Amino acid sequence: MASTLTGLNLRGSRWYINIVVPPDLREVYGKRAMNLALETSDRREATVRGTMKRAEWLAEFAAKRRELNPSPIDVITPDLAALLAARVRAFVLADDDRVRSNLPLLAEMVHVGREFGRIKANALRIPQWDLPEPREDDLTGATAEERAELENLNAYLDGKAAIAQAGGNLALVLPLAQAEATKCGFSFDAKTPGTRDALVACLKAFREGRKEALLRDAGEVVETPVVSSAKALKTTPRTLRDVFDKWKTSGDSPRSGDSIAVYDRALKQFEGQHKGIALEHITREMGDTYRTWLRENCNTTKTARDRLTNIKSLLKFAHETLEWLPKQPWRGLDIKTTTTNKRRQWTDDELKTLFDSPLHTAYALPDARYGGREAAYWIPLMGLFTGTRLGELCQLRTADVQKVEGIDVLVLTNEGEGQSIKSDAGHRSVPIHSELIRLGFLKYVEAIRKTRSDSLWPSLPLREGKPSDFFGRWFKEHRNALGLTGTRPDFHCFRHTVRPLMRKGGHSEGTMDKVTGHKTVGSIGTVVYDHRTLKEVQEAVEAIRHPALTLAVVGPYGAS
Repeated sequence: MASTLTGLNLRGSRWYINIVVPPDLREVYGKRAMNLALETSDRREATVRGTMKRAEWLAEFAAKRRELNPSPIDVITPDLAALLAARVRAFVLADDDRVRSNLPLLAEMVHVGREFGRIKANALRIPQWDLPEPREDDLTGATAEERAELENLNAYLDGKAAIAQAGGNLALVLPLAQAEATKCGFSFDAKTPGTRDALVACLKAFREGRKEALLRDAGEVVETPVVSSAKALKTTPRTLRDVFDKWKTSGDSPRSGDSIAVYDRALKQFEGQHKGIALEHITREMGDTYRTWLRENCNTTKTARDRLTNIKSLLKFAHETLEWLPKQPWRGLDIKTTTTNKRRQWTDDELKTLFDSPLHTAYALPDARYGGREAAYWIPLMGLFTGTRLGELCQLRTADVQKVEGIDVLVLTNEGEGQSIKSDAGHRSVPIHSELIRLGFLKYVEAIRKTRSDSLWPSLPLREGKPSDFFGRWFKEHRNALGLTGTRPDFHCFRHTVRPLMRKGGHSEGTMDKVTGHKTVGSIGTVVYDHRTLKEVQEAVEAIRHPALTLAVVGPYGAS
């Protein structure tokens, strides 16, 4: 029979409600779902009861999550201290209820007490731990002997609490207070400000609960209070900013400053739309709405997609690593992007403009610190004749210029201090083009070695984690000053310039990948077994020719 309430189902003439246990709590409850009887055959009544039952279990799931993932707090406020004390008193009375209503347990207490009495009377006797006779609930309640045993237990616990209170032994009540805090969704330790005052209140409440249990032994009616944990939820809920703070310091290696800045920009943009929103309130519908907003407000679809991806990554981190979320709510949401400002080759006219400047015709080295003096002359030429990434060139050491199999090469690696390579394919030896040798590059290297400099560019400052950043800024300003304004061509376009030249020379994609450090794609045979000799790679490098350029030998290292 159909019903408007999800999970409502009819078995015979009785209605049931199916409650699905959230994936993150299935191990705790030991089941994926539970089918609960509503004890009615009337559909409308079942709908009402089912709605209430579902709400109860949703609250139960939320409380269990708080208990499993308590948030550390900075201070125990007076309100929180009062809440903990109230919960400690309620716990003592609820525990007393549990013992009083458990007749088998009362019978066992009497039995154990008798056994201890026999042992005390004859210490040499080996005790016989026979189980007590089974008790059946005949509605007569506890026996006189059981009531006496319970009274003795309560008196003992009250005395123990009195001794602790007299001596200021707060450690006695610390575990209980921490357990109650966990049930409320927060945690603290002995060093948390406000802990001492909170424990004093909890110990006093423990004492009050024990005294009230003794009043019950005398026949007084003492109700067990119900204390909601909702008051504790006045603590600040977790936000995506909390996730970001955890993400910054996680992982095997520190996050780079650039990555942190990129994620921070994306997060600030998100916070501009959803200021202070609790992490648990970030829904999939919100993600879809935010995706639309990004499309409409970002300059390019790539920027929009990057910002969305950053937020998705934080949500994934909150779910998979921190376990603060039962699932990643934005999983699968994406923004299709179209490439704008595609990188291209340098044209002959642009190359002439760049290399006809005084820097390369008269060795007029720049004074700008980010230009790195000699680096400003050699690095663009090396990009022109090898297609090597700017970051790989900026971090070169004198030790990276070697002779291998009789061929002068650049050894590109991440083994030096501060060096990094984009991928495994980036680890390679690139033969030095004969045109660079003609212009005096090897003489320059020898001159730098004599200065005992480890860096090939002693005057070039390197930014930690991104060695090309400073030089990249200078190159952009240098290019713009020559009239090559706009976003293209940039330094990376040298890589797009050299590949067509090698292709025209008849060299395969795999050989070109060995020069530029791209990952070779194709069949297993192509990737694993198609090895290329250094001589073959050198031939591909020598295929990089720029007949439209006439590069003069200038500077101290080009002289014969």
